[in-house]
Parts: sequence; C-alpha cells; structure tokens
Amino acid sequence: MSFGPLRLAILGLATALVLILAPNVYPQTPLTSSPIVAAIEARANTTSTQRDLMRGFYAARADTPAWTSGGGLTADGTFALGVLRSAGDEGIDPRRYGIDELSRPSAADDASRAAKDVSVTVALLRYASDMLNGRPDLRALERDVDLPQDNRDIATGLAKALADHQLYEFFRALEPSTLEYATLKTALAKYRKVDAAGGWGVIPAQKPFHATGASPELLDSLKLRLSYEDDALDPARPPSADEVDAAIQRFQRRNGLDADGQVGAKTLELLNTPASERAMEIAANMERLRWLPHAPERQRVVVNVPDARLVIVDGDKEVLSSAVIVGKPSTPTPIFRAEITQVVANPPWNVPAPIARGEILPREARDPGYLARHNMVIVDGQMRQLPGARNALGELKIDLDDRFSVYLHDTPSRNLFDRRQRFLSHGCVRVAEIYPLASYALTGDTTSGIARLVEAVATSGTLHLPVKDHVPVYLVYATVFPSPDGLQFRTDIYGRDRRMIAAMTAHTQFAAADCPTGG
Repeated sequence: MSFGPLRLAILGLATALVLILAPNVYPQTPLTSSPIVAAIEARANTTSTQRDLMRGFYAARADTPAWTSGGGLTADGTFALGVLRSAGDEGIDPRRYGIDELSRPSAADDASRAAKDVSVTVALLRYASDMLNGRPDLRALERDVDLPQDNRDIATGLAKALADHQLYEFFRALEPSTLEYATLKTALAKYRKVDAAGGWGVIPAQKPFHATGASPELLDSLKLRLSYEDDALDPARPPSADEVDAAIQRFQRRNGLDADGQVGAKTLELLNTPASERAMEIAANMERLRWLPHAPERQRVVVNVPDARLVIVDGDKEVLSSAVIVGKPSTPTPIFRAEITQVVANPPWNVPAPIARGEILPREARDPGYLARHNMVIVDGQMRQLPGARNALGELKIDLDDRFSVYLHDTPSRNLFDRRQRFLSHGCVRVAEIYPLASYALTGDTTSGIARLVEAVATSGTLHLPVKDHVPVYLVYATVFPSPDGLQFRTDIYGRDRRMIAAMTAHTQFAAADCPTGG
C-alpha cells in the first residue's frame, strides 16, 4: 500500500506526538508503510479517531508487532489473551472481545501476522476502556447518567507496560480499588459456583409459614437454602427451628424486608430466586461500579437510590447514615456526581412547570383555595411556594451543581421516613437527617454547625449559607452491595438492572466499530 505526501506527513506528526508523550518507550523510528500500518488502515468500520489510537500504540513501539511471532503468539500475547478470557471474572462476557477468533492460529505471512496483532491490540484496548469507564453501550442505555470519565491515555499506557514488562500491573490498575468492587467480584464467583453445581433448589410452600411451625422436611429444605448465604448456619448440623427462624430474619434484613420471620410471598420469592439470576444482578452492579471513580474522594456523600439511604463517608468510616425519600418509578432519581454549593435556610419552592400543570393547578380547580392554604403564589408565570411550615422543601435545602436540578432537602411530611418503601418523590432527595448533613456541608462536622442552622431557620427569612468545602455527592443505583451483615440485595425499582442484564446477555460479538476512542 502506498501513501501520498500529505498522508505520510500526517502519520509522521502522529508518531512524533506519541513519542513526545511517551518518551523512552522505544527508539524513535519513522513510521513507514508496513504490514502493521496496512492492517490498521484495512480495519473496516473504524473511525479516524480509532485509527489514530491504534497508530499511537504502534508508533510508541516503532511500528513492530506486539503480540505475535510467526504464526503464533509471544509470551506477552498468550498473557494478553488470558486477560481477555478472564473478563468473565469481572462480569463481562469474553465474547465481547472476539476471544474465540483471536484464539485460532493464523497464517505466518507478514500480512496475516499484522492483522492478528492489530486485532489483539484492539481487543485489549477495548477491554481496558471497559474496565476503566464501563461499557459505553451499557452507559448509553440510561439517559439520566452524568458521571466523570477517566481520560488517561490507555494506548500509550499499554505500550509502556508492554515495554516495561508490567502488563499484569497495567491491567490490575484498571480495576476499581474499592471494597465494594472486590466484595462483588468474590460474590460473583461464589454464586456462579452454586449455579454450576445445580443451584439451591426451590422451597415448596403454598402459604405463609414460620420455621417454628414447619414440617421437618420443609425445615430441612429451608435450612439448606439459607446456609448458602448465611455462614451462621452449619449445613452439616441440624439446626433448631429457632435458629432457622433467626436466619430467616437475617435473610429478610439483607433483602430490605421487614424482619418478621414469616416466610410470606415476597420472602419466598426471594428465597427461590435462582443463583444464576443473582449472579447476573451482581455483574450488573459491578458494571455500574466501573462507571464511578475507581479511587473515590476521601470525603463524600453517597445516596444509594434502591436502598433509599444516604451516608457520609469520611476516610474509612461512615459518619452519618440517614433514611431518604427518592424518586417514584415514573420520576426516577438520576445517577450522577455533583458538589454541594450552598445550604439554604427557609427555602422557597419554585414549582417545576410539569408539577404545576399536572398536579397543583388541577387541585386548585377541584378545591378552590388550595394555593392560598399552601402559601403558593404565581409571579410572572412561575408558581412558587413561599417558606413556611407547609413548604414542600421543609426548613433546609442543600443545593448541588448537577444538570438535573436535583437537590437534597427537608420535608414537612417526616412520617414518610418510617416507610420501608420510600420511592415517593419527583426525583429530588428528601433527607431525614437533614440538619447533621447540612452541618457537615457547612463545617465538615455533623454537629458543630447545627446551632448556626437553627438560628438561621429561626429568622423565618430565606438565607443562603456558604459551605466549607464543595463536598462531592454521588447518587448511585446499587441493588447489590456489601455490608457488615453480609451481601445486601434490593429491588430493581427503576428496571435499570433488567435493561442492563438484557443487553449484557445479548452476546454482542466484537465489532471494529466499537473499539475504544481513548481513555
């Protein structure tokens, strides 16, 4: 294949830039027409950006093959394919990277070797991108996700790792370093092992029951099922009915149910959920963890929407845990990272137009005087609820710099925090422990700012209070997560798991057009 002067000039500039960014990886060698370059140019459906990424990788190693030798693989190539095969341990189907095709021997001629080499590189960069930021096709399933991406240069990083004999370290560093991810990865292997061994069977029951009144056969079946997830039960020793009853209550707590010990319809449904289904839920949650920063900030606020709970994390401790009320399935709370910008005492509520049109104005039509009784006015076409005892935002609001106009706030309807299912809002987050949270935003401590907040609210006027630091806030969707009491499962209230699992199990084969475009 021949190149005109302009194309050679462009290729030469790309080579120079890569070598400037990654000095001393390989000696600088002019990029000329070669089987590698031809293989890159011949790849169907690749964009110019994707080709530049591939050129960057090979330019950093002087346009020499990276993984192949003759018709086979080098030791590094064998390791590379091992990495792709082990993608299943991360909850990713290895077929996404064309592992079957890459594992087949290729011809020993230069063109075939170059094509195989480039295919391995594309697959590795795609895997690296998936591990670093999650699969772009799965992120695209949800339109209400706004999380930062890691834009490190994975092509240059891979070339340097290969040159420095640190491929293991390179790929290991792509994995989230959080306890949540490590725990889910271990759990994925465990649930898959249970499934491969035939699963845990089904609890036969026609009506609700307690362990203390169950037949010996039903008690044995229940004990065996619970022992898969409860280390306190020894499957080799017959437990008492009271021990099984306690294990049922632990199971209910781990699944977000009332721990009454009765095996009712919902408890039975969860007990009979196959291990294979649990494994897919774990894999979906591992994928969403890859969307988050792999080394999160030391101080942060995290709202887990399916658990309807907020925590403040400070170092390795949770300094506050609070019940929250989050969006209804029809008005889901989005997934995003933002920062606290201010605390507002006695906030007015500027009613969003859809709520005003769809809910409040019809109430006024049915019940004249509704607006006046709720201290609502309309100014220049904007409906506003003035501060006061009936204001929907309560006494405090915490503003965020997110693009969804979601914020954290108080509520006058505090009895709703006692409900187990707290999916009731239009998308914003109502916080039970709003004063300690606001205090933390103001001072970095959950108690030292409360007196100031009480004083501000007592003025009855709207006050905007500056925060000590712009504390990061993460709104996440974790239906499976670790806790001191064991692995927790929550209901897929918005169907995000369902949509993701459907896409993950579609077994989409590797396509050149879906190779990564950068970090």
